[in-house]
Order: sequence, then C-alpha cells, then structure tokens
Amino acid sequence: MQNVLQHPSNRANESYRNTSTVTSETPAILDALLGLDRTTTWHLTATTPIESDLGHPQGLSRCADSWMISTVHSSSRRGEILLVDDFGTPTRQRDLTDGKRIHPGGIHCSSPRRHFFVAVAEYRPVSTTTVLCLDATFEILHSFFVDDHLGAVCELEDGTLFAVSWGSRTLYRLAPDGEVLERRRNPSHFIDYQDLCVIGPNLVLASGVADNVGNTTSSQLGGVAILDMSDLRTVHESPIFASMPSGRSITYNGFHVAERNGTVSFHCLVDDDRAAIGHWTTS
Repeated sequence: MQNVLQHPSNRANESYRNTSTVTSETPAILDALLGLDRTTTWHLTATTPIESDLGHPQGLSRCADSWMISTVHSSSRRGEILLVDDFGTPTRQRDLTDGKRIHPGGIHCSSPRRHFFVAVAEYRPVSTTTVLCLDATFEILHSFFVDDHLGAVCELEDGTLFAVSWGSRTLYRLAPDGEVLERRRNPSHFIDYQDLCVIGPNLVLASGVADNVGNTTSSQLGGVAILDMSDLRTVHESPIFASMPSGRSITYNGFHVAERNGTVSFHCLVDDDRAAIGHWTTS
C-alpha cells in the first residue's frame, strides 16, 4: 500500500471540519475557503472604477446594495468613509478625522443590524484609536477609546468585536463599549491582516500581505486566514497569487469575500487615488 504524506495544513483542515464548530448550519463559504491553497487559480471578471479620489483605501465591505469603503487621505491628514453604488458613484460620505487619529482601518458591514464599527487610529504603530459605531446614515451612535493602533475591526454575531493591531501582531476581543475581553499575541507571521470579513458564527476571514523588502528589490505575498473566534485560533491559511493590473496583491487593502454554488468570489480595492474595485473568482 502506498503511503501518502498529507500536508500539515490539510490535516488541520480535515480536523477542523470534524469539530463541533462546523455544523449543518455553517455557511458553505467555509468549505469553499478551506479548499483554497497555493494551486488555486484566480480570474479577474470585472472592475468597478470609483468616481472619486479615494486617497489610500483601507477597508471594503458589501452593505446591502452598495459598497462601503474606508480610506485615508494622507496629504490632507483626514480619514473618510463612503458608500458607492454598483456603478462606482459615491452616494454618501463622512469625514471620520478625530484630531491626530486620521486612519480608518478594515471594516465589515453587517446589514441586518443596520450599524457597523470603524476604527480610526493615529497613522503609526503602538498609538491610539477611536472606535466609532455608526448607523446606516453614517451618524455616530457611540464611540470608545483604545490605547493601541487598531488596523481593522468587525462585529461578531454575539455582539462582541474582533480587532487587530497594526500589522495584526495583537488580536483583540472587545465588548461593544470597548472593554478588553481578551488580548492575545498573533501566533501566525504569515501575513499582516489588513481587512476582516465575518463568514459565519465565530468565524472571520482576514486578508492581508507580507512585504519582503531587500536592499535593491521588494516583493509582496498576499494571503488569507480563517480565524475561529471561540479561541482566536487560525484554522487555515492560504497564499493568494493574484494581482490587480497595478501589480498590487488583491489582498493588499480593502477586501470582501462571497460564495455562490461552491465558488468563491473576492472583491478588492487596493490602489490609490482613482482606483477600481476588482472582482475575482476561482472559476
């Protein structure tokens, strides 16, 4: 009988599929994402040019029938959030600048709750953040202060928040009022998480990049990670070998994921200024 050596990550995936976390109610998107690996081929199917100067986009999320975008304008030292329709036309905008805190991070819109959270931080690591809870009209419902740079935040199904620090070296679980429920060093150094997307009960997909900067050249690896919120555990990681025409990885900044009939779709907003949302699929 031939002995087959299974990659450790594949063994971990099979083990995760067999745990009580994965039930008949777990979205099909989880199984599709667990199937991603370095051999997955990606295809750019369409682009949506944004009819606005975006500055440096940070987060992207589908919110009802619109795209929600968070971005920082470094030259004017201000942060902003906006909605654009499927033609790329802005329909709503709000300045989020809070003094020296000008950097909105990764976002996730949970449409049924009609509110969302965005972290606005100083543009440097180990700094400070104001976390805002906004309603569908971008009115601020409440806010709280965090003594660290939070690069992305999302609301989980139980109403608590998951957040990551600059470079995602620290992982946080927060109460809606900002109380730190759990703080943990990120054991993975595969990529730095840039954006977050809730994909099911206690499950978050983090997207990001790792930069390799040498003396004369630089390279960039894009990737995603599935995190189990019950214990802040990484259950699957995969590199993503796809780039926008500019050369930036599709997981460089703003990112959203969807699934249909077992096929994964990635939506990305990674380029500066006059940018376009790229729509990618695995088939």
